[in-house]
Amino acid sequence: MAAKLQDGADPHLPAGPLHAVVWLVAGTSEQELATKLAEVCAVLPLPEWCATLRRLTANNDTMAQPTAAMVPRWKADEPLIWEPLRHRLVLTAANDALQESEGNSPAPATTRTKLAVLAAKRAARVAELGEALAHKPSLAGMLWSWHGYGDLASLAAQLLDSEHPDHSHSMTVGALLLSPSPLTYWQELTQ
Repeated sequence: MAAKLQDGADPHLPAGPLHAVVWLVAGTSEQELATKLAEVCAVLPLPEWCATLRRLTANNDTMAQPTAAMVPRWKADEPLIWEPLRHRLVLTAANDALQESEGNSPAPATTRTKLAVLAAKRAARVAELGEALAHKPSLAGMLWSWHGYGDLASLAAQLLDSEHPDHSHSMTVGALLLSPSPLTYWQELTQ
């Protein structure tokens, strides 16, 4: 991966200082890698890793050699999903809907009662999701992760100096995320 950071093969590679997150799943045999990858893909279903898992667990023809997918698959100007704004828009729309329903209702007290029941159902669902998040599966021990910050040469040097899995692991699957903005969510997900 350190060599890949510097080979210049990706025309869409961002320039300047970047935040990087690297994940590796390593095994000494196909069976060990498939076992680890099955557990990791249940929590972190990266498409290429899931395809690798399917290849490892399939009845493979020994004469066929699958080729690696061209990466990256996204375009440089592809639109982003503004997830942080979506929550605010939902809250604003709910507030507007509440005011409108109270204004159009012949019995505002009945409307408020119905809304209170819906709010209780929502609170129960949020509590259920919170419980599920509190007991989410851990990736500890199955996945090696590293994060760094700097230009491409600096990141490559930091990655080489890190305590990555040694070469005794002949089977390895990896992913490298680069961004000019911090990748906090991805770092916290794999700690």
